[in-house]
Order: sequence, then C-alpha cells, then structure tokens
Amino acid sequence: MTLLAGGLRRWAGWCAVALGMAAGTPALAADAPGCADPPGLKRFEGSQIVECEAKDFAEVELPTGPLLSWDYTAQKPTFESKLDIEGKPVSNVYLVPVGPSSAEVFRNYRQDLEADGFESLYEAKGAELGGDQGRIFENRGPGGQLFGYSVEGSRYATAIKDEGSRKTYVSLYVIEFAGGYHPTIQPAPKQVLVRLDVTVAGELEERMEVVSASEIEKSIGESGRVTLYGILFDFNKSVIKDESRPALDEIAKFLDADPERKLHVVGHTDAVGSFDFNLKLSKARANAVVSELVKTHGIAAGRLKANGVGMLAPISTNATDDGRAKNRRVELVPM
Repeated sequence: MTLLAGGLRRWAGWCAVALGMAAGTPALAADAPGCADPPGLKRFEGSQIVECEAKDFAEVELPTGPLLSWDYTAQKPTFESKLDIEGKPVSNVYLVPVGPSSAEVFRNYRQDLEADGFESLYEAKGAELGGDQGRIFENRGPGGQLFGYSVEGSRYATAIKDEGSRKTYVSLYVIEFAGGYHPTIQPAPKQVLVRLDVTVAGELEERMEVVSASEIEKSIGESGRVTLYGILFDFNKSVIKDESRPALDEIAKFLDADPERKLHVVGHTDAVGSFDFNLKLSKARANAVVSELVKTHGIAAGRLKANGVGMLAPISTNATDDGRAKNRRVELVPM
C-alpha cells in the first residue's frame, strides 16, 4: 500500500480531506483533558477525543491475524499471528458525530494513513477478526465496554511506517456503537467510535543507573546478592543490547578485583507469557551474560554459572508495567 509517486500521494491526500479527514477542524466538544492527536496523524472531521491513555514505554501486542481464542481466566488473547513490540504507545478514543458509518470513517483513516506512508499489515471486517474481538479492546486500553459489544459493522487494521531508525505502528478499530456501559461517555445507537493506538517502537529513555563494581561488592556483602537492571535485552529474546556495556564492564571489574570470586548469574522475568517460556528465557539471558563476560572480558568460564528462575521470584507486582519492569532483572549471587 505504499504510495510510489508524489502525484498519487497528493491525490490520496486530497481525497482524504474531501471525504472527511481533517486536522484542526471543529470537534464535537473539547477533547478530554491531557488528550491530543498523535503527531502527524489526523482525526475524522468533527470528532472528539473522549478518552486517552499514554505510557512512556511498554510492551505492545499488535494483532496481524485473526483472534483464535480468548482466555477468560487470564484475560489474554491468542492470535493467528501478531507482532510483539516495545515502545512508546498512545491510545485515543474518538467519538464521531452522528451520521457517518463505520465503513466511511474507516476508509478515510485507511486512506489517510496510506497517503502518509503507512503500509498495511492486516485488515479485517466484522467477525473476521474473531468472534471475541471485542474482548481485546474492552480489556486493554481506554474505552472499556464501549468496544466490547459492537462486532457487527466493525473494521480493524494494523499498519507500519518504517523510517529506518524509527518505526511507527498503528492499530485502528472502528465500530458502530451497539451497547456497553461507560461512566462518562454515552454514544447514540450506531454512532461511530474509533480506537486509535499508535506505538513508536524503541523509544526508551534510559533511566537505570549502572551499579558500580564497589556497589556490587557492598550489596553482596550486605544482602548476599545484587540486583542489576542495566543489562537490557531485546523483547522476548536473549540478545543483549549494546547499551548494556557499562553494566557488564562493572561486573568484570568486580570479578577482576577478586580472582577467586565465583558467581551465579540468575535471570528473572515478569509473568507475561507461559511459565515454561519464561523459565527458558531467563536461563537463556543468564547464559548470554556469562558468555559475554567470558568472551569480551576474559573471565574464566568456571567462575560463572548461569541459572534462570523465570517468574518464580518476583520482587514486585506483575499487575502493572512498573512492577513487571522491576521483576525483569539479572541478579548475581556468590557460589
């Protein structure tokens, strides 16, 4: 769906405006406090942002295929295909003026995204996304029940804009309201609501302080272990990121200062995903740390032993992003 010619791009942009996409057009009422359009993206003419949610950094599951099942106990979906991305997500709920259909609003959004350089990843109409599709949006992000009971007439799409070092992902869900309670938002029957989720991948502000060699020694001496957050990995992988270098350097300094010291390197995960997957992932990450210390810093392999305990030893709740971030860590424990 990428536009290959400047003339075609201008034509698509003109059509989008003609059909109703607009920036800076009058809204139904004032947007909800603290809410705004994602940079560079428009809203349907006259729409109002009635609810929004933003996070500095989070893990995002982006469906690129139908919903196969919904686990009512864990409140988790299983998709035929999906992307797991990390980045800075923003979710807006737009209330469209009474009149336009979901098909008209969806076509405007899709056409405007195409004109802006987004490429389609997946698109579904009605129940094609899955019979329990409303559960996804009802239980994740703003809007709640407004999106839980309106499968008929719904439209869904995901798209990506790849600018090399910057990748922007969009999830678009458009419905004609059929039911569902919300304490402050009361749409009319068949009134269109839009849920627009935009995630800029990889935008993480590094806030973790590197634990120095002397601090490692002090923590182990006082508590028998040291917790490290400066060793970072790709999402759901054991690949160590380049920004982990300072933390690894300090571990090597600590070991070089005491050639007799031996350590368990223990990987920990949050509770997202299955038990077996997290156990395997935590061990793989610990192995990656050991391998890096041996290969890059010349630490004898016999001085280090990798272990993984998965989600078995949380130090915070797994019910929040902050809590899960604290649980994802590496610990050093003396042998």
